[in-house]
Amino acid sequence: MQKILKLLTIITAPFIIGLSISEKEPSFNDLSHFTPNPEHLDGRFTGGFGEETCRSCHFDYDLNMDGGSLKIEGLDDTYQAGKSYEVTVSLQAEQLEVGGFQLTTRFENGSQAGEINWNSDRLMFTPSISDGVKYLQHSAEGTSPTGNREIHWVFSWTAPSSGKPVVINIAANSGNYDDSSFGDWIYVTELTLKPE
Repeated sequence: MQKILKLLTIITAPFIIGLSISEKEPSFNDLSHFTPNPEHLDGRFTGGFGEETCRSCHFDYDLNMDGGSLKIEGLDDTYQAGKSYEVTVSLQAEQLEVGGFQLTTRFENGSQAGEINWNSDRLMFTPSISDGVKYLQHSAEGTSPTGNREIHWVFSWTAPSSGKPVVINIAANSGNYDDSSFGDWIYVTELTLKPE
C-alpha cells in the first residue's frame, strides 16, 4: 500500500505543481501579457559579409517581396573623404504595421568605415555587439510607422578619410504587428560607395 501511495505522489505531484503555476501565469492565448521587445536584436543580421538577415527568424516569405521596397537616400555611388551625409532609410510595404532594421558601414575587409550619429530617439546601436563594427538599428520608439504603410529613419554618416570603397549593408523587417515571427516581409539591400 505504501508503494502505491508513493507512486501516486510521484505521478500527481508535477500535475498539481503545474496547475498552481498555470493559475498565476496568463493564458498563452492572452496576448496582453506580451511586451513588444523590438530592440531584442541579438547578433548580426544585415545580410552582408556572410551574415544572416532578419529572415532567420521571420521566415514566412521570400526576401524583397513584391508590394514593398527598402531604400537608402542621401548617398550616391561615390563619397568625399570626411564629408557628412544625411541618410534616410525608408521601408514601405502593403502589410507594414511596424518596422525595424539593422545597418552597417564597412570597408571591404569588414572593418568599420566612417562614423554614424543621430539626434532622435528612433535609433540605437545594437547593444549585444561590441567589436569594432557599429550596427545601427531601430529603437523601441523607432518601430512606429511614419506614414501610411511606411517607416523611415534618419541619421548622419561621416565618410572615412581613407580612400577605400565602403560597403553599406541593410536588412529591414516590415512587420504585421501580431507579436510573432509570422507574416512579416524582410527586405535587404547593399550599396557600395567608391571614393571620389
